[in-house]
Amino acid sequence: MMLALVLALTVAAPPNARLTYEHKCLYCHSEEVAEGRRFTEPQWRRVIEQMRKKAPLLISRSDVDLLTRYMTQTLKLGVATPRPATPPVKPEVKPPPLTFPTVELKPEPVEEPVAEASLPLDEVPPADAALEQQATALISQRCSKCHSLGRVYGRLDTFERSMATLSRMRFKTGSGITDDELKLLEGYLRTQF
Repeated sequence: MMLALVLALTVAAPPNARLTYEHKCLYCHSEEVAEGRRFTEPQWRRVIEQMRKKAPLLISRSDVDLLTRYMTQTLKLGVATPRPATPPVKPEVKPPPLTFPTVELKPEPVEEPVAEASLPLDEVPPADAALEQQATALISQRCSKCHSLGRVYGRLDTFERSMATLSRMRFKTGSGITDDELKLLEGYLRTQF
């Protein structure tokens, strides 16, 4: 009874960035490795996306935004974007008078670069977040009966392989994976791959 209450509260609670960081990043890396680098926000996003490709069920799509913000805003592991240097002001020197007309050259307007870090982060629709919470809880509950979650996350790396594995595992004695749960997991896997 108490376990069901804790599980229900865990699934319903909003994600805590620190806990997500500890469960997702520190699952494979030490704190020294995870926090040993400084990147811009887009660079952190690319690194986390690369890690997501290695373990798409461990690091979900919604985790990418959360972890990117956590690394750059909370842990302050970002790199300050350097401001463009302003050229020194030269004293105005008057040229000697000329006997022929001079042509004035107008400088071309300079476009200011758009800072990549100021781009808005993608938001995960609430329906996907609820599906993600249900599916990850189900994976933890069903798969961890026989396997470590590290093995599960390491093996479910493509949609086709994941579905083949789930279809095979659901017929194993004691797996307890029902048709409805298989459909829920399939829907979740389609959003992740």
